Amino acid sequence: MNDQNLQNFIELSALLTGLSSDHLAPSDDPVNLPPVFFATAQSGMGAAAFSHLLELFVSLKGRPEKEIAAAILDRKDSPIAQGARSIMKLWLLGSWYQPYDLKDAQKTQGDIHVVSDQAYKESWAWKIAQAHPMGYSQYHFGYWAEQPPTLEQFTGVKAKEGQQP
Repeated sequence: MNDQNLQNFIELSALLTGLSSDHLAPSDDPVNLPPVFFATAQSGMGAAAFSHLLELFVSLKGRPEKEIAAAILDRKDSPIAQGARSIMKLWLLGSWYQPYDLKDAQKTQGDIHVVSDQAYKESWAWKIAQAHPMGYSQYHFGYWAEQPPTLEQFTGVKAKEGQQP
């Protein structure tokens, strides 16, 4: 894996999840999940399909985000669209959902597997829900009595007009 491929993967992931790349891969990141997720997606999709997805994304850079997302996700049952959906689930849930049969990969890991305890604990579903996994919390005792931070503070996504902040 080279640094440019990892950066393209992070940018693609940001586009697919709607989260900023700075939030997905902060400069000061002790957990460092992006390389783990890169390797998981490459292994789960297969090197050829994963490479094709990244090449497609790079070829579309500079176009509107909706157009890029449509070009990737509107391919119905193609490995590109299925893999992209699994990448979204990977960031949001910390688990890899095998999008299609890769023979050996599926037999050894099963259809769904948690990537790591850190991936599960740091998954974005918890941050978006402003919650934490059972048995783990970095918050102090009694935090539930305080007003929670806005969703924008967790995700970097600004609320649209008429939405709750």
